[in-house]
Amino acid sequence: MSNPALIFASALLLGSGPARAALPVEGLVLPFRQVEVAAPVSSRITDMKVKEGEAVKEGQSLALLYGRLEELEAQRAKVLLERREFEAKGARKLYESRVIPEARALEARIDLDLARLQYETAVEQVRLRTILAPMDGIVVMRAHDAGEAVSTAQPLFRILDLSKVVVQVEVEPRQLAAVLPGRRVRVSFPLADQPLATEGEVILVDPCAGAEGRVRVKVLVENPERRIRSGIRAVVELPAPSQP
Repeated sequence: MSNPALIFASALLLGSGPARAALPVEGLVLPFRQVEVAAPVSSRITDMKVKEGEAVKEGQSLALLYGRLEELEAQRAKVLLERREFEAKGARKLYESRVIPEARALEARIDLDLARLQYETAVEQVRLRTILAPMDGIVVMRAHDAGEAVSTAQPLFRILDLSKVVVQVEVEPRQLAAVLPGRRVRVSFPLADQPLATEGEVILVDPCAGAEGRVRVKVLVENPERRIRSGIRAVVELPAPSQP
């Protein structure tokens, strides 16, 4: 039975001379990047900020974890820091007036440095209770809801970056003579919501063949409108091997 993807690609080959000298190879569309986001600390979810299918920006809040104790500790550390700043300032003035020895002024400054470190540590503990998106993308998985307890080993979200996609194909080594990283090739997506054809850039020619003797080739395709979905089939037109 004929493969509809290859039939579509063959139709694209009708035209000028260079287009006919192409070998259509079917492959799979992969996301440009994908990450799984886990909680940085074990805690309880108090609020979920995003839903599955929602587009997010890098640095956007995804979820909040319980952190009342950490907030109180940060407030305590801030008060202590302000006290140490006042004491250090006073000790410096007394030392400059030769009222206290230099060792007393140095001790006050060390106490101030330690208080500043304690405050910064407390603020960081509060910050860790807000889970942020590490990149722009689409939330394709949300594993937990508000009220659930989570640990650092549990993924909460999966985010895909589909601003670009990678088409991966496997070819025979003899077909790689003219396939080099950086080369532009034609790519078609006959099974997309709206079949389209465009160009992509070869970004990888695997130096190692697989168990069946075939070599992976990856082609990067721009996808600013997110029309190309991850997981669909695609056809890459690789340069045909020269005849002996």
